[in-house]
Amino acid sequence: MKNRLLLLLVFLFSSITLTPSAYANKDKFDRNFSKLGYKEVEEAVAESKQHFKKEIALPKEIPIPFTHILARFSNPEGDWNDKLEVRYVHEKTEGDDYKIEVRHIDYKLPIREEMIDEELKLNNGTSAIYSTIMYKKRNNLVFEMNGWQYILSMDEDVSDKASEILLKVANSI
Repeated sequence: MKNRLLLLLVFLFSSITLTPSAYANKDKFDRNFSKLGYKEVEEAVAESKQHFKKEIALPKEIPIPFTHILARFSNPEGDWNDKLEVRYVHEKTEGDDYKIEVRHIDYKLPIREEMIDEELKLNNGTSAIYSTIMYKKRNNLVFEMNGWQYILSMDEDVSDKASEILLKVANSI
């Protein structure tokens, strides 16, 4: 009996000391986003679909390496600011993230002329606006497709070819 107890204690202590601290950091990282309302992408997309009663297509192309993909559906009072937000983040490279915002076309964000750096075209002929002013320290590509306004956004330091990268992502919808 003593041997079994001793063996059990050795096993418990060894499993505790051998558990990498990365798990604790990962859990903390996930909890921080969870506190902000982020959840699994499928869950947030389902909430959006139920609210808008319409399918949302997301890009297949992903411009940055990431460790986490998170999403949230924001549904404040009224309809004007309802949106689906999907974020791709890397736990080790703080600030280098990529974000997709999808808003119903009836409640799109207005883009003023002074916010436009460049006007681009998607492969399907859709007009797109590239802006470095819209969100500070971000490269943004804004376009409308299938009744949605898409805003693709990535950190300004990720690449000096952000407009090309975001255009490639937009073309993957």
